[in-house]
Amino acid sequence: MRILDRALGIDVDFANPAAWANPYPLYAWMREASPMIRCRQPFVGRVWAATRYEDVSLVLKDPKRFKSSHSGANGREAIYERVLPQLVRGFMKSMVSADGDDHRRLRGLVAKAFTPARIEQLEARIDAIATQLLDRAIERGTFDLMAAFAVPLPLRIISELLGVEEHERAKFRRAMGQIIADRSEWSLIYRLPTYWELRRMFERMLARKRARPTDDLTSDLIAVEQAGDQLTAEELLSMVFLLLFAGHETTVNLLGNGTLALLEHPEQFERLRDDPALVPLAIEEMLRFDSPAHFPATRYVAQRCEVGGMLLQRGDKILPLLGAANRDARAFDDPDVFDVGRDPNRHVAFGAGPHFCVGAHLSRFEGRIALTRLVQRCPGLRLAVGREALRWRQNNSGLRGLAALPVRVS
Repeated sequence: MRILDRALGIDVDFANPAAWANPYPLYAWMREASPMIRCRQPFVGRVWAATRYEDVSLVLKDPKRFKSSHSGANGREAIYERVLPQLVRGFMKSMVSADGDDHRRLRGLVAKAFTPARIEQLEARIDAIATQLLDRAIERGTFDLMAAFAVPLPLRIISELLGVEEHERAKFRRAMGQIIADRSEWSLIYRLPTYWELRRMFERMLARKRARPTDDLTSDLIAVEQAGDQLTAEELLSMVFLLLFAGHETTVNLLGNGTLALLEHPEQFERLRDDPALVPLAIEEMLRFDSPAHFPATRYVAQRCEVGGMLLQRGDKILPLLGAANRDARAFDDPDVFDVGRDPNRHVAFGAGPHFCVGAHLSRFEGRIALTRLVQRCPGLRLAVGREALRWRQNNSGLRGLAALPVRVS
């Protein structure tokens, strides 16, 4: 994403590693300069970025005025959607870009698998994996927390829920990582072989499940597809892709960004270590303070309306900046202070409204177990490099997370 508002004299590209490494000073400037800032998104084009908590919440919670698809607002596909190769469009037919009845239908097919009651049945499994991963990492003394813990834990859990076999997981993550790394429309051309590879991997997995169904969510979705008119083949592929991708990436960034915040605020780490009952509140503060995703899918204005004092016309596009909203002093006391005991904490890290993240409870639950074990097993955890040496993954998906987090146990 490129912040490009000539009226305000600002031009910052988040493809620039320095800008993405710490966007919060820019967010603070944007919130005060104007509630709505001109930006440019690859494929989507010019959009308005909503920076303040009140406006972001309004856009997320009002599906009547703000649609998740161009066709929902204008009755037709966007130009960029029509020119995208069918191969790429096949990955986009998910509940993220659906509105109304279609969204309710698609979300309803998976919502039961992510209820608190179902997720809490995974407690022993999550705890066992977290303990095993930390045992291996601690033996080395110095290790990359992302590669050793933050990535494999949620990836393994969502893979087991979906029935993704162990030998497939690293391949899926590598291919999906290459796709979200696209920073421009032109880079899509170079990624077409990766899209083909990813589609073939999913098709092989789905074919295996059709031939030999097992006790997993993918097999359940295939049964729905085969039963009638509730799910098309393209929607099935897109759904499994979305669940595998979003089902671990958010938690990966929660654990990485959150652990970094603790290490940079040792008094908060010590507070958490001395009072483990604070873990649930700490997870919410990690989500707010350095959000795993800084913006969701673009919203399309369906009717003339006003946001942040600005009159918007039908067809205008809005990008709600979650990361900016979560640091808004109008909604949070001392928003730039990291406080593991913050309560209440009405952040929008998982969105809001009908598109509130369906896997939010899974991410929170994994986070609580992982953080509890991390603090217990690694009470003397420290950064192994300076802050300036850390690198953030570059992408245009809105996800913001570390490429690596070298740490040392003492």
